[in-house]
Amino acid sequence: MDFALLALFAALVTALCQSATDLGTKAATRYADDRAILAAQWNAGALLLVIACLIVYPGLAAAPIATLDALTQPGFTKLLAWSGVLNVVAYFLYIRGFRLSDASLVAPLVLLTPVLMLVTSPIMTGEQAPPMGMFGVLFTVLGVGLLDANRANGKRFNFAVFVRDAGARYMLVTATIWSVTANIDKLGVKASTPLIWIAAVTVVIALCANVYWALGPRKTPRLSSLRYALLAGSAMAFGNTVQMWALTILFTPYVIAIKRLSALFTVLASSHVLKEETGGRLLGAAVMLAGAVMIALARG
Repeated sequence: MDFALLALFAALVTALCQSATDLGTKAATRYADDRAILAAQWNAGALLLVIACLIVYPGLAAAPIATLDALTQPGFTKLLAWSGVLNVVAYFLYIRGFRLSDASLVAPLVLLTPVLMLVTSPIMTGEQAPPMGMFGVLFTVLGVGLLDANRANGKRFNFAVFVRDAGARYMLVTATIWSVTANIDKLGVKASTPLIWIAAVTVVIALCANVYWALGPRKTPRLSSLRYALLAGSAMAFGNTVQMWALTILFTPYVIAIKRLSALFTVLASSHVLKEETGGRLLGAAVMLAGAVMIALARG
């Protein structure tokens, strides 16, 4: 069996799950507040992944500490702590970005992550990119200019989106944090197993999200108002699990670049599912994706 080809398919499945998460998150912001959405998403994911771990590793039920010691290596706990803290911040900003802006505008901005990983990956994992990656950066930047160009009084390029749009600024910070956590994921999988790592990260984020929700206004949302958040969290849990396995086979930026196909899927679906006016954003997302793929190929 060609594991590289299977890993490519896994990364594509991750992209579809991420698009479902994007659409579900945007829909959830219409019915619930950010704290409740964050907690609901990660609690749903944590429940599914804990069940999966108990099925795959039955020893966790009888002797959890001993089993975890056998499945993890030194440094696992430190990586887990860093990933949990950074991801809970990133996903709060991610939800906030979707609340403030159209999904078709902010979802493609996560394509900046592979660009930023040209800086973070050499430092954190030692993965280097040849000069061809710089052409990928150029395409990605041009794509950003195209995302909102149709609203800029006929201008072909508009790079003021981060100045004008608050949601875009939140997503830029999210992409920056994800350029770090993607590399932590790579290290975390090496220090454990794909399922153990993503389950542990999800549980930690869920616990942090629960604390964050408890510290806010104590208004308990109705379950019906969280239905989209729960669906988004379930899709995210499955997609992240598949992604962690793909990271054991492929270069980190390659997996992330394929995952960012979700931006195209989200832009395509948002006009039909969310009834958004997408305008020329599909072209901008496509150009950004081309840049992300060039960066990935430069590393391959």
